[in-house]
Amino acid sequence: MARIEYFDPESASPQIVKALEGKKKINIFRMIANSDGAGAEVLALGQRLSHGSSLDHVDREIVILRVGHLSQASYEIKQHTAVARRVGLSDEKIQAIGDYPETEYVFDDTELDLIAFTDAVVRETTPPEDVFRRVEKRFTKSQLVELVLLIGFYMMVSRVMNTFEIDHESGPAGVFTIQLK
Repeated sequence: MARIEYFDPESASPQIVKALEGKKKINIFRMIANSDGAGAEVLALGQRLSHGSSLDHVDREIVILRVGHLSQASYEIKQHTAVARRVGLSDEKIQAIGDYPETEYVFDDTELDLIAFTDAVVRETTPPEDVFRRVEKRFTKSQLVELVLLIGFYMMVSRVMNTFEIDHESGPAGVFTIQLK
């Protein structure tokens, strides 16, 4: 059971109602919606990083799952395992992301560089020069910045999930259709 209650749609601000409209009714969104001051912006940034990113979908999910494992965020891992499958990651690679480095043989060079980069940003805040240069050769400047923003965003969301002990959903999630009063 979550440490605090999920947001109450009856008392939600218009900004939160607008930010949730059409989104899946999943508990992470319901928890973030408790923040009148930043919830709408956090939800918008998540949407932008997921659907407006120039990063390849598979690369993005490898990074998100790796952050989830490094953050011990079971909710994030569960949610993004489903997304990773939808974008074409095999179950073998999905499992290997959590078991890395023992499973490095499963990944190609680009994926290994993404994992090393993610690990360094999460653990040390800054990747070593050699890792940075390998990733820099594979991605544009815009994608490099998006990559760091993606890592940071999912670190933040993982901490929300873990701090508030967000519950895993037990069935299919509908979508928010909240009416403003």
